[in-house]
Amino acid sequence: MKDPILHINPNELNDIASLRAGLIQALNFIDILIQQVQQLQKQNQELRDEINRLKGEKGKPNILANSKKPVDISSQTHSEEKKDWLKKSKKAIIPIDQKINCPIDRETLPADARFKGYETVIGQDIIFKRNNTEYRVEVWYSPSQHKTYRSALPPSYTGYFGNNLKAFCISMHYTMDVTHNKLLAFLGGMGIEISDGSMQNMLTENSDLWLTEKNDLLKAGLEGSYLQTDSTSAREHGQNRRTHVFVSEFFGVFSTQPGKSRLDILSALQGQPEQGIMLQCNQLALDFFDHYHISPKYRQDIQRLFIKQPVIGMDEFHSMADEKLPALKKKTNTYKWVIEALALGYYFEQTEYPAPHVLVSDDAREYFLLALYRMLCWIHDARFYNKLTPLVENHRIELEKFMNRYWDFYGLLKQYKQNPTPEFKLQIERKFDETFIPNTTYFGLNKEIERTLSNKKQLLTVLDFSFIPLHNNASELAARRQVRKRDVHLHTMTSLGTKIQDAFLSIIHTSFLLGVDAYQYILGRINGDAEFYLPELVRERIQASHQH
Repeated sequence: MKDPILHINPNELNDIASLRAGLIQALNFIDILIQQVQQLQKQNQELRDEINRLKGEKGKPNILANSKKPVDISSQTHSEEKKDWLKKSKKAIIPIDQKINCPIDRETLPADARFKGYETVIGQDIIFKRNNTEYRVEVWYSPSQHKTYRSALPPSYTGYFGNNLKAFCISMHYTMDVTHNKLLAFLGGMGIEISDGSMQNMLTENSDLWLTEKNDLLKAGLEGSYLQTDSTSAREHGQNRRTHVFVSEFFGVFSTQPGKSRLDILSALQGQPEQGIMLQCNQLALDFFDHYHISPKYRQDIQRLFIKQPVIGMDEFHSMADEKLPALKKKTNTYKWVIEALALGYYFEQTEYPAPHVLVSDDAREYFLLALYRMLCWIHDARFYNKLTPLVENHRIELEKFMNRYWDFYGLLKQYKQNPTPEFKLQIERKFDETFIPNTTYFGLNKEIERTLSNKKQLLTVLDFSFIPLHNNASELAARRQVRKRDVHLHTMTSLGTKIQDAFLSIIHTSFLLGVDAYQYILGRINGDAEFYLPELVRERIQASHQH
């Protein structure tokens, strides 16, 4: 950007075209310089403040103007479907637990009064109280047999802490984000005596039950037509982690991994196997070798490692590579690509956790290669344009005009989802090429248009699968559950605690999507008498959607 303007020769600007080209270069250069100056001024002030603090003085106070608002780069108004609002009666949908007749005093009625029926008035309330029970167990002793006999406790006794209390604590902690201390204080005020250790045990017991259900939810959800994914940061005992979220319209699953690499996502998509990711050198892996440009020599060396056993665990492969492929191990990037190719070879071959048919995500590189088809989120694409902050008036006008065309095109895509026809598909493909042309005088805008053009295939995946969403909002909204957890609880303390939290977040979010009472469902699972199994309900909903 800088070189052309530095080489402008005023003596050569002899016509309108050359003057216009020089002015365009100058305006873009000025726009960049002003933004750089503003950024440097901000950094300079921060350095001055830090120097003053080191001297024991105060920095410049950060006083915001009343009218100052944060920059909004979202596209909420464009992604949401507008619905006509109509106030409806709620009486028909409110469940009734008891009915009370309200008779009138007949003596207050005139003689000609006639009965015209009933009016219904609904009062909503809740009963919430302590229910501690003392069981008097009969104790008998036989001197002749030297044996003590005790009467049996009734089936209603489920332990020192009842199942209703357990389900309540689990729901409050994982659904309402109530901390241990707050729960202990609340229950203590009601007359429930419980220690912090007992509370912790209550929230983590039956871990195998919940972890198995989470993996079953993932298996059921992967049978759907598409999968949306996103991730957000997490903490475990002070260490950084990454929580990956997988959702569709019928389920949501959370899986916290060490990081956000492609291998971390593969682990999450396979239920976080205890033995780690498995590797397989099949034809798919060899195809991925081509994608990663792995040399023929390394291909042959790796194939020889898999002659005796078709599938090798990650740890075992590392040991074999240390012994037989030390040169490859030293090439960090190449070795990483080899691992990814072998892991993808196994992932697409195994059937326990089927690979998603279509994956909807942002354009992060780690999401590539994980599905047969990939749909990029249009709202994420728009954020790059929303981040542009042109200072030159003409650049602002060009950006505004382009964004109007951008959202008009997005509106066409929404119409196509309602009426997907071959003719409409061709029309949209032509419209894409007409809309995204990097020929403006604002070079920053041209750069973003070229980026969108490079993602054309993934952005238009919806033309082949009209049932998939245009954006990734569902997974971003689901990720807020983990964000809220992080804000309130800061971090989990153990690996098991992290996995259990993921499991309950998965159960609770799936219950929310399916309209299931999470508390009653968790209580039913603890009691062993739940009316249904949530993964099976997910599978039923998916199958029903396929029939339509």
